Amino acid sequence: MELLDLNATSVLCGLAVVLMTAFIRLHWPFRFQYIGSMFRRKPDRLMRWLEASYRKNRSRSVAMLDKSTHEIMSGNYEQAEQCVAEGLALCKNSPTLFHQAMIHYLFYNLSTIYFYQGKYKDALEVAFRVFERDNRLFNALGVIICAYARMGEVQGAWEMYQLLPQKRVRVELRLFCLAEIEAAKGDYGRAVHYLHRLIGQHYFMTMHLNHEQIEKRISEWTKASSHVG
Repeated sequence: MELLDLNATSVLCGLAVVLMTAFIRLHWPFRFQYIGSMFRRKPDRLMRWLEASYRKNRSRSVAMLDKSTHEIMSGNYEQAEQCVAEGLALCKNSPTLFHQAMIHYLFYNLSTIYFYQGKYKDALEVAFRVFERDNRLFNALGVIICAYARMGEVQGAWEMYQLLPQKRVRVELRLFCLAEIEAAKGDYGRAVHYLHRLIGQHYFMTMHLNHEQIEKRISEWTKASSHVG
């Protein structure tokens, strides 16, 4: 019976077990993302881990999140949008705290899909909703900046760019946003310069960029620069 007596040590041990169990249950579905993040210099491996998440978590919303990310990085935007829709439906049918948080990231993926599809107003609207809910998600702010730039709203893009904190934002996000702003201003040479600096960085971790998107911009802006010159 003495073993059943409550004391400070037993209470703390019990609390530690409960917290550890909750932590594992919360983070276990994201294990493939965590592993994939270790291969930032090797996007092919990151893509394989995202695909592994989809296979292992197929019936869970996190599977749809990672599959949609995989498809965005592959340039399959229609398929990515379908995955987001499936993920949102799963979250709606089971409104847990976990799914309330998941909705946030699914909508972020949706904003990037809209941006790369050229639906800049839709991208702006969704990204604003995401950033208002979590102003630490700087990639959502990146979507806002770049969408403003693509719409020709240079002043709005620059004002949003000023909201990026100096120390907590990866350099590749800054470079991509600056490239879009300079292109919107008509300084295509400088925009291409920023993209060349971006190459070699872990740019695929920024707004789910892929190599094709970078090369497409370099080609378009290089031609535009020659015409301006």
